[in-house]
Amino acid sequence: MKKRITTIQSLPFFTLLLMFCLLSACSEPTEIVFTHGPDDSGTLKQLVQQFNTTHAGKIHVTWRQASRLSNEYYRELEKSFEAGDSDIDVLSADVVWTATFAERKWVKNLSDPFFEHYQASAFVPEALNSVHYQNEVWGVPWYTDLGILFYRKDLLDKFGFHAPPATWTDLAIMSHTIKDANFTKYGYVFQGGNYEGGVANACEFIWNAGGEVLLGDFSIDDETAQAPLLVINSQEAIQGIEDAQNLVAGGVVPSDVYAYKEAEGLEAFENGDAIFMRSWPGAYHRIVSQDTPINPADVGVAALPVSKKGYPSYSCLGGWNLMVSALASQEEQDAAWVFIKYLTEEAQQRTLALKGGNLPAMRSLYSDEALIAQVPAIGLAKEVMPNARLRPVTPRYMELAPDIGWAFSESLQEHLSAVAAVETIEGLFRATTVVTNE
Repeated sequence: MKKRITTIQSLPFFTLLLMFCLLSACSEPTEIVFTHGPDDSGTLKQLVQQFNTTHAGKIHVTWRQASRLSNEYYRELEKSFEAGDSDIDVLSADVVWTATFAERKWVKNLSDPFFEHYQASAFVPEALNSVHYQNEVWGVPWYTDLGILFYRKDLLDKFGFHAPPATWTDLAIMSHTIKDANFTKYGYVFQGGNYEGGVANACEFIWNAGGEVLLGDFSIDDETAQAPLLVINSQEAIQGIEDAQNLVAGGVVPSDVYAYKEAEGLEAFENGDAIFMRSWPGAYHRIVSQDTPINPADVGVAALPVSKKGYPSYSCLGGWNLMVSALASQEEQDAAWVFIKYLTEEAQQRTLALKGGNLPAMRSLYSDEALIAQVPAIGLAKEVMPNARLRPVTPRYMELAPDIGWAFSESLQEHLSAVAAVETIEGLFRATTVVTNE
């Protein structure tokens, strides 16, 4: 009997079509969705494209751009996860969201893969602390942030001031001396708006007057344990709010600073309308990369001023962590982890610092003198970071924060006294269970 030989040409059309579909399915890359806010530098877009090129045929990342403002971005994520149909696989998360995301089970516990791949000592301790909650790791630090003082070195030198201000009194004296003689509109600009940036500024004013914005240490995982309370409504906290109010009343800052966000402050500073500005390190990249009236070489960075000489200067810790959605399939989770490892490698961290002005989460880059020369904020951050503080860590943070921002903004308009503002904040804290890793 003649043996029958089956060739591809002899197979029925529909069989061929089925084989083609199966083969195609096997070769399709794993698609994952990554969400993060806008990146005006274009750096993140380049990094995502580079990843997709390197992993072509295996993993493909789609970057879904979220809202610019942290508060609005959070609400977008909340709506998506509460609906239970989110297709997000990797998300960036503000450092204050860890407790909320963990408690609501929106993200995966990454303790095992984290310690399999990373050494904890490789990260800036303050950034690493922000991904911990209840002794577990819920994300990987991506890049960090902290509030710093930008100032015009050329104007200070011109009028005989050879160092940035150490206290708010120093800043006021310098501001009046320079702006009156130099016809500069403002001495100082900061974020006083009723939003997350306002919360950060409120905390910094209170901390730098010796006050606290914490209830106590609830890090002990024991519901029956009673941690000692730290009184928020202290004279030091009141002094911190008064420091901000005095800058408004004294004409050092614009009268409408109560509505300022980062964009308004940066616009005033880069246009030459302000001598001092409180902002995040990324503002430096914007200044040096844009065609502005001020020379980038004339811009200095320093620690934030304090109420009294000798007080430590504290900055609010900001920044973003990378997390994996609990709704992602195992295949998507595995691909998400590959993408996270890529974004946290030293090469990508360096690119984000050089081209995006972001502070690295990896400690090794804070010893890179060549990098520091190009991104001066990294050098300052190395000194200031040990005094960077987290805002209150609580699963209900996003319920609490808007009211803190409101109280601060109202105090800048003199709708609330400093005493009333602090009492309002303390009342909100007493109604909220606060957990802290400090």
